[in-house]
Amino acid sequence: MYGPTQVPQVPKPPRSSLSGGRIALLVLFCLLALLSCGFLSWAPLLRLACVTRRARDWAVCGLLFLASAGLFAYAAATGDKEPTTGESFAAVGVMVALVAGSVTYYLFGEIRHAERARTAPAYGPAAYTYGGGTATTVPGTDVRPNPYVGPVAHTPAPHTPVVPA
Repeated sequence: MYGPTQVPQVPKPPRSSLSGGRIALLVLFCLLALLSCGFLSWAPLLRLACVTRRARDWAVCGLLFLASAGLFAYAAATGDKEPTTGESFAAVGVMVALVAGSVTYYLFGEIRHAERARTAPAYGPAAYTYGGGTATTVPGTDVRPNPYVGPVAHTPAPHTPVVPA
């Protein structure tokens, strides 16, 4: 009856941070960038930016979108004429860099985000110990001071004699 209270159990996180559905999305977005020859290399980074909501991921997605749009505009402008060897190497190099960079950044960011979500500490009430047990305090959402409790007035100790003046 007066013993320590039972501490609420914290649910265990899942064993793996990458489930089957998440792995399928990783493969799908990587293939999307690869099979489009770099024209859709911004798509995996758009997903990463939406998932993580970090400004850096949005900036990288925007930069890759501009580079992909530039590559598409170059291909559209030079579609009829025969490119030189140097132009061909430059275009293929840009495509490979876009695909490799976007896939690498996407996989690294997605896996890191999944690991952070898996190992994040569970938010819960603070615990304190008393008499060998552990108790948990739950903070209220609406904490107001008690109007019926005022400051304690100082009274002399009961063993001190009061001398009338």
